[in-house]
Amino acid sequence: MECGLLNLEKKVSLYLVMVLLFIGIIGSVLFGASVRHVILVPEPRLGAFGEGLLKIAEFPSLVRDIVAGQGQGQMISDERFANLDGFKKDGKLPAGVLTDNGYLLLSSYDADQAQATVQLIQINSQKTLHEWVPDIDALNDLNILSEEYSYDYIAKSNFRLTHPLPQADGGLVFNTDSGLHGMDLCAESNLFVDGTFHHSNEQDHEGNIWTPSVIYPHSYPQLAKFRDDAIAKISPAGEVLFKKSVAEILVENGYRGLMAVGGDNDPVHLNDIQPALTDSNYWQKGDLLLSLRHRSTVMLYRPSTNKILWLKTGPWMNQHDLNFVDDHTISLFGNDVIDSGEKRALFNGHNSVYFYDFETDQISEPYQKIMQQMDVKTLTEGRGTPLANGDLFIDESNNGRILRVSSDEVKWEYVRRIDEEKIAMSSWSRYLTQQEAKPILAQLKGNSCKQ
Repeated sequence: MECGLLNLEKKVSLYLVMVLLFIGIIGSVLFGASVRHVILVPEPRLGAFGEGLLKIAEFPSLVRDIVAGQGQGQMISDERFANLDGFKKDGKLPAGVLTDNGYLLLSSYDADQAQATVQLIQINSQKTLHEWVPDIDALNDLNILSEEYSYDYIAKSNFRLTHPLPQADGGLVFNTDSGLHGMDLCAESNLFVDGTFHHSNEQDHEGNIWTPSVIYPHSYPQLAKFRDDAIAKISPAGEVLFKKSVAEILVENGYRGLMAVGGDNDPVHLNDIQPALTDSNYWQKGDLLLSLRHRSTVMLYRPSTNKILWLKTGPWMNQHDLNFVDDHTISLFGNDVIDSGEKRALFNGHNSVYFYDFETDQISEPYQKIMQQMDVKTLTEGRGTPLANGDLFIDESNNGRILRVSSDEVKWEYVRRIDEEKIAMSSWSRYLTQQEAKPILAQLKGNSCKQ
């Protein structure tokens, strides 16, 4: 009798387990379908219930980030810079700081504001003349999940104001790896372009903004899914004037083979567009320098004729930040990283800045020794801007350090310190000359922004 009851209880228990398992599977499918509906449908019918579903779906990621210590977002630790605080090194200001009459347009995380901000800092006085503190929640509300590579929400701790571009009215244009945004001097939103915009923001000779974007769906439907990076030209009013796939540019100019290198679903990884502002024997105003990171390739492209005028792969590796230096020379920031997909490693142990001379077809690395000496080694991102006097402005983005160097001397270093252990990552900050800073400084006089 007792054995019969035990067998019955086991059968009932197994039956309940199977029923609960079945209900759990059906519930998970329905939950996933509901979340997918909320994400993909611009005006979902689920209303507040749908918003609740999203909060529940995001909870495991929140727990994971807290447990893994990833909730720090843009704050990083690097023991190499323990003796740096602002422009001070070992508690002292280097002479190069006091003689620098330029400005630092710093995009990074502000611990006091608990979010990313942009500061205009006068270097020789170390004074913060202005800080743009946008409403991150309001910026998130503008984003629409309309493209596969866009985000409709970015956590405040991770929301970066990437490569802020100064405007004549004292405002800034920046991207977030999602929409393209603009804000006025008081950090009020005054521009939004929906879509996926990423990496650099630069202005051409007509005042339009060139920024990398993404074509979705991609340009070649017969191929497997891949990220189809594109060049985009945006008017000051936020109108998309021109957009073209980099894959199409390569194929249409006889460089289809570059698309077949490796098996990455991000074959191009466009990370910089630099417009030519003047004419020379080698380019015209409106021509574009393009950096194709995953191909270790740079090229000079003329949008008006859809022609690649010049293209070169290496010796740089996984590079960033192209610049026109003079009427026959360009520069680029070589991360010089080998990326296996599982691990990134510096080929020579440090970054370098390369110069290519169109007149002589020669490549040089005039800052290689000083960059090796200073252990400049950002694995991704990074900027190296040649200055008029021959110095170099370096944004070691991943590691949070900014430097000004000559070919044989360090003029100054800068970090934005959070506390004794952590500093803020830099989100593609800029060096501004007095002339470049003048429009912002003029707008600051008598402004009524709340600081």
